[in-house]
Amino acid sequence: MNQEPGFTVVDPPRSVFRRKRFLLPFGIAVATALTGAVALFASGTVALPWQDVTVVRGMLASKREFFQDPEVRRILMKHRVQVEITPVGSRDLAYREDLHSFDFVFPSGQSMAELVYRRRAGKTTSPYKPFFTPIVLGTYRDYAEALEQRGVITPQPDGDGFYYNLSVPKLIEVVEQGTFWNQLPRKGGKDPVTNSNRVIAQTPDPCRTYSGSTWLGLLAFAKNGNQTPVDESDALRLARDVKPLFDIEGQHGEELAPKYVTPEGRTFAPVVVIYEHQYLAHQFRMLDRTGAADRERVLLYPEAQHETVPELLAFTPAGSRLGELVTREPDLRKRALELGFRVFGSGGSFDQSELSAHLGGRGLPSPRSGVGDTETWLPPRDLFEQMITEVGGCT
Repeated sequence: MNQEPGFTVVDPPRSVFRRKRFLLPFGIAVATALTGAVALFASGTVALPWQDVTVVRGMLASKREFFQDPEVRRILMKHRVQVEITPVGSRDLAYREDLHSFDFVFPSGQSMAELVYRRRAGKTTSPYKPFFTPIVLGTYRDYAEALEQRGVITPQPDGDGFYYNLSVPKLIEVVEQGTFWNQLPRKGGKDPVTNSNRVIAQTPDPCRTYSGSTWLGLLAFAKNGNQTPVDESDALRLARDVKPLFDIEGQHGEELAPKYVTPEGRTFAPVVVIYEHQYLAHQFRMLDRTGAADRERVLLYPEAQHETVPELLAFTPAGSRLGELVTREPDLRKRALELGFRVFGSGGSFDQSELSAHLGGRGLPSPRSGVGDTETWLPPRDLFEQMITEVGGCT
């Protein structure tokens, strides 16, 4: 009798399951890699390993923050440029023995650039001015209320409580009187801040940093009736007048902005000399992180204003290539605004409009640099060097 053919279901060997379990994650990894490759091809980045990348070596002071920014590095890499940074204070930069071995240097202000030019006499030095930023003082709202009550600062009319104008002569007067913070009532009849230290403005080392030496210049200008010294004896006399304002601070650091923006900042430095862009960059980070600006930290703008104009000084074709990019490349100019810098207008003019527009777009008011046309003039280079050495004991 014929039987119907039968079918027997046989369990596959375990090795088959093992292969399937292996292939599943492998397939996911391949799919992810393919997706990433498509994105890299679309952006043009995938070709970079097979293209020449120009490595540009530079010495930078505080403006190294710009080149350390991941977005700036990404934009530069699109142009096949990579920057290697040697961090150093502006004054140290100008005196380094290996100065000429770099493709570029980026001191923080004009007086340090003059020293570099002097050392580079007879050698190619190409200047680029991508952005600028004022010297300011950063403090906290309760300390600002104490200074306002004393008449040292006044709120900027359209500053929404973020920005104040600072009378440097009145600040000097309060410091020289040996005033303590807990002796100053705050605006509105509030109790003094619980700080038993003397009122001072903490500054980076004037022997090593441009911001520290510039603050010395601002104090000297105010102490001398808005005049610069006329000769060596006048400069040394003025330096000795200013020196106690630095001596009461004790040991100086290099960078105060990183401490100022930390939660423990008020413990280390209630009032600090910084650059405007460092404060604005902090506010942008707060907006990105929390959706709200930091209203506890405020800025004080000296009424006799001083704009610091850092120059990127290129020594080689690679340095010049970088200088052209940071000065003219639209994405880099935009990123400079996002990091709090003021970019130059057409023709190299001082222009606040682009920064004001960016601040307005982030919901922040635009500050004023000073209250009028009065400008703080720094002493002539040689006299200023003598003053800095006298005040800071530079070696």
